[in-house]
Parts: sequence; structure tokens; C-alpha cells
Amino acid sequence: MSLDHAILGFLNYHPYTGYDLKKIFDTSIRHFWPADQSQIYRTLARLEENGWAVMERIPQEDRPDRKVYHITEAGRPSYCAGFPARRQ
Repeated sequence: MSLDHAILGFLNYHPYTGYDLKKIFDTSIRHFWPADQSQIYRTLARLEENGWAVMERIPQEDRPDRKVYHITEAGRPSYCAGFPARRQ
């Protein structure tokens, strides 16, 4: 499984910012899969370029806009393709 699939997996459950995703990685899977902030943002940009995620800008006063990422319908099959088929 790639970082792309891990991020799509999180986005499959809830929209997140890159900062939120970094906190999730640090508190849940960091001990076996570390990801630094720059890797997460590069991956989010790639997911958006591929049409697997879309970014929503949320204006904030006195702060930069929040960039919240959502998985797209095109991203759902790509996320599922990251898992091997189950044996019956």
C-alpha cells in the first residue's frame, strides 16, 4: 500500500486538511509508517492532479484559507485497488 492509498483511506471516511492528516499519522500509524508534512502535501497535490481528491478552500479571518481535501468518486476505486483481492 502506498502513501496515496493511506491518505485516500483517511479521506474516504472524512474530509481533512494536510495538517489534520499529519496529526492522524502521528497519533495512529507513525510507529510503522512515518510520513512527514511535505510528503503528505506532495501526495495531496498528486491525488488532486489525478482527480482522486478535490480541495475545498474555506476562508478564515486573520488566517490563511483552510484547504480541506475530499475523496472523489474517481478516487474511491483507486483507493480500493490498493488492497489485494481477498481469497475465498
